[in-house]
Amino acid sequence: MTYKELIKKSRGVIKGKLRLDFFSRFYKAPVFKQKRSKISAEEIYELQKQLLAQSVYSHLETGRSKYYLKVLRASEGDVRNRYWLHLLLFLFTVLTTTITGAIFLGRDAFSSWKELSYGLPYSFALMTILLFHEMGHYIAARYYKMKVTLPYFIPLFLPAFHPGTMGAFIRMRSSVPNKKALFDIGIAGPLAGFAASIFFLSAGFYHLLNMNNALAYVSAIHPLDNQQGMDLILGSSILFDAMGSAFGAHYLPMNEIYHFPFIFAGWLGLLVTSLNLMPIGQLDGGHITYAMFGDRASKIAMLSFGLLILLNVYLISSFNSYVWVLWPVIIFFFIKFRHPPTMDNSVGLDLKRKILGWLAYIIFIVSFSPIPVYINLN
Repeated sequence: MTYKELIKKSRGVIKGKLRLDFFSRFYKAPVFKQKRSKISAEEIYELQKQLLAQSVYSHLETGRSKYYLKVLRASEGDVRNRYWLHLLLFLFTVLTTTITGAIFLGRDAFSSWKELSYGLPYSFALMTILLFHEMGHYIAARYYKMKVTLPYFIPLFLPAFHPGTMGAFIRMRSSVPNKKALFDIGIAGPLAGFAASIFFLSAGFYHLLNMNNALAYVSAIHPLDNQQGMDLILGSSILFDAMGSAFGAHYLPMNEIYHFPFIFAGWLGLLVTSLNLMPIGQLDGGHITYAMFGDRASKIAMLSFGLLILLNVYLISSFNSYVWVLWPVIIFFFIKFRHPPTMDNSVGLDLKRKILGWLAYIIFIVSFSPIPVYINLN
């Protein structure tokens, strides 16, 4: 059932007894509303029964003066995983990340298989982190018997500094049954990807051994005293700094970490985790926030959006950095602020999940890098 079909079916049942909220259509979660003085709850319950007979789920909320009826699609049909496509995208992404990893080590990835193979450690680490993240979502969704696709990986190679992929995603073909399921699906991905990132960061820092070895390793890739061109510096985070100090690797320059496959993949993993945990709209953090706070999540999303705007103003004015400038645009037009309801919002979260939710916010804070990339022109 498409979005337009959902509205058409709902209107056919409601027949003007409630009015469609104009702005709700922008969030793909249609809301019909009416003053409580003009319709009774019993009448709306009867409409809900008729909607359910048309395979339309609904959720009724009572405001101070109005009733709000949110309608949802039960399912978008059976999931037919095109295994060949998932596998092909996965293999192509392995190739593009391997090429990228080899280039980070100063190798000519296109000259021979041996030169290309130098990029395998980076590809293995980054693909594992992305796979853990997406399979966390997938397994949680399947636990709740939801229809969901296998991960789609996005290969990308650019002749510029780039991780070699645009990430991965899964598509859910079923409406989320309740807030408990929404929370579990939303948090499973970031936690799994975060754990994998910590593993590879730990392995990478452990094998640095000492400063002399690290500098000798870098000098074999490029001269350490190169004063020409631009210097690309990666921003740190609270957790990255803490782990570097714990392993005695605080001496590692942030403009050289992409030469260390496991460390750079772990750094990217923390960045991806923090981006996904932003408490906005349809991001993982948005799912967690809506499950914890309900409709108040939209206010939290707008507050977060405002903070992101302020961060942009600060970085542009102080560092001439436009690294976050596209994110407000993406959020405003695609991710949105308002989260669609679950099929049964009456199912709340237990204390264990609420604690886990606050832990997710802590992970976001310690993993977030306010300025992830900075270019220093010599």
